[in-house]
Amino acid sequence: MNAPIIWLHEEALRTSHPVFRAAPTEAKAIYVWDDAYFRRVNYSLKRLIFIYETLCALPVDIIFGNTPDILRELAPTTLYIPATNNPLILEIITELKTITSVQIYEDEAFVVPKKSADFIRFFQYWNKAEKTAFLKNGGLDA
Repeated sequence: MNAPIIWLHEEALRTSHPVFRAAPTEAKAIYVWDDAYFRRVNYSLKRLIFIYETLCALPVDIIFGNTPDILRELAPTTLYIPATNNPLILEIITELKTITSVQIYEDEAFVVPKKSADFIRFFQYWNKAEKTAFLKNGGLDA
């Protein structure tokens, strides 16, 4: 292929992700439907259906196969990838860095709490975050 590619994974299934603004316009978005990966993460049928239906609503090509093999075969000039903490996806990214240029793009913050704090429980975080969570830019404009 020898063109830039946006590799979407299940943690960034939307066109509003910053990776779409950063990648060149000729970059094609792909999602690799990798059964071996899905078995490793033990996704339920409902989760797989959700992922598939979400992909069907996006301008993305779905390719079936082993993720590293498919991306190696496509040989992109640059691979644009949304950031993730998923250790299995990070393994694949580390492997891909040895064969092509990889650029990782962080997502925008869901919410930016006014005060910093160490939250031990999600409920403590949510009590602080819920006031601005659904505002544009996480309440930064307020």
